[in-house]
Amino acid sequence: MSTAMPGAEEVRQLKILPWEDLKGFEGFYKEHFVKMVIFCEGITQDKDLAGQLVQEAFCKIWENRHALLHVTAPSAYLYQTVRHTALDYIRKYRQELHTPELHDAQEEEERTLSEQLTPMVKKAAAKLPAKCRQIFEMSYLEGYSKEDIAAYLQISPLTVKKQRVIALRKIREELLPLVEKLLLLVWLLK
Repeated sequence: MSTAMPGAEEVRQLKILPWEDLKGFEGFYKEHFVKMVIFCEGITQDKDLAGQLVQEAFCKIWENRHALLHVTAPSAYLYQTVRHTALDYIRKYRQELHTPELHDAQEEEERTLSEQLTPMVKKAAAKLPAKCRQIFEMSYLEGYSKEDIAAYLQISPLTVKKQRVIALRKIREELLPLVEKLLLLVWLLK
């Protein structure tokens, strides 16, 4: 009669299996995979991701098996490896994990900025010569192409291009002091 201590089977398996014998490692994998996915899902809150990370953890163990001969509790080592793999992933890809919220916040910020800048741009555009202003508005505010504007105004596309450059330069000059003040204010508030 054998009085095996808890974990003795793992110690016995360690000498044969996970790190040295492919068949034994496959058994170890099959025995622990589902438990590890459940454990990892508790960390990542994503079952598919947890499955991928557990596979990655098993791959790491297999690839480093010759350096792991000192390990005496394979299950404990596996839990630790899965945990570290999941936490490394979260640290490395934290921004990507929260992309929807970040994307929504960026869209809201862009919308607010656009709402605040549009009147200033229109005010600066009002100071442009009539044809230059018309080309600017058709191009940037109404979204017409250079060719469409040229056809509508019966001028060459090159003239449209030059007038757009002039309009942008003058509007930029008009708005530059405001933008500099805004940037200074943002910097001071941080």
